[in-house]
Amino acid sequence: MPVKKNEAANEWLYAGKSIIFMYGSFSYWLFKDMFPYRQLGEQFIRTMLEGFATIMVGAVVQGLFLAWLGGYYGDRFGAYIWIGTATTFSIFRETSVLMAGILFAARVGTAFTVEIGSMSMSGQLDALRLMAVEPTQHIVIPRVLASVITLPILKAFSDGLAIFSTMVFLKMWFGVSFPIFLEHAFEFLKPSIITLSLIKAGIMGFFVALNACGLGYYFTGGAVELGKTTTKSTVINFLYVMIIDLIFGIIVELTGWGTV
Repeated sequence: MPVKKNEAANEWLYAGKSIIFMYGSFSYWLFKDMFPYRQLGEQFIRTMLEGFATIMVGAVVQGLFLAWLGGYYGDRFGAYIWIGTATTFSIFRETSVLMAGILFAARVGTAFTVEIGSMSMSGQLDALRLMAVEPTQHIVIPRVLASVITLPILKAFSDGLAIFSTMVFLKMWFGVSFPIFLEHAFEFLKPSIITLSLIKAGIMGFFVALNACGLGYYFTGGAVELGKTTTKSTVINFLYVMIIDLIFGIIVELTGWGTV
C-alpha cells in the first residue's frame, strides 16, 4: 500500500512539473522565429467544431436548470416579473462561463492531452525535432492561442442559447410569456459584466489548453499511463477553472468591477 501511494504521489508530482515546464517552454517559443499562423487557423476551426456541440448542450441544460429554479421560486413568491433579470444576470455573470470552461476542459482539453501524448508515445515529437521543427512552436502554441480565442466565442453563443432555453422552458412549465421574461431581463446588465465574463473565458481557455498540452507533451509510458494522464488533465483543469472563477470573484468584490 505505501508503495502504491508513493507511485500515485510521484505521478501527480510529475504532472505538476510537466505543466510548469510547459509554461516556460511556451513563453520561450511564443515570439521565437516565425509565428505559425496557418496552424493557428487550423486549430481555431478544430476547437470551434469540437467544443461547439458540447457547450451548446450545456447551455440548454443550464437553461433548463434556471427555468426550473426561476419558475418554482417565482411562483412561490409571486416574482415572475423579475425572473428574466435574475436569469440573465446569473448567466452573464457566473453560470455560463463556469459551465463553458468545465465543458471545454472535458472535451477539448482532454483531446489535446491524448493527441499530443500519442505523438510523444509514437516518437512523432522526436521526429519533428530531427527535422529542426520545434514541437512547442508548431503544436502547442497554436492550440493554446486558438483556445484563448475560441472559448469566449463559444461562451457568447452559450449565453444566447441559455437565455432562449430558459424562456422556452419557463413558457412550457410555468406559462411565463416571453414579454414578461424580457420586460426587465437586461435592466441591470452593464457592459463591464459582459466584458469581465469574456476575459475570464479567455483566461480559462489559455490555462486549460496549456495544462492539457503540457501533460501530453512531457508524457512517458504506454496506453495505460496515457489514460491516467488524461484523467489528470481533466481533474487539474476542472480545478483551474474553479480557481480562476474564484479569483475573479474576489477581484470583483475588492474592486467593484462588473458589479451592479
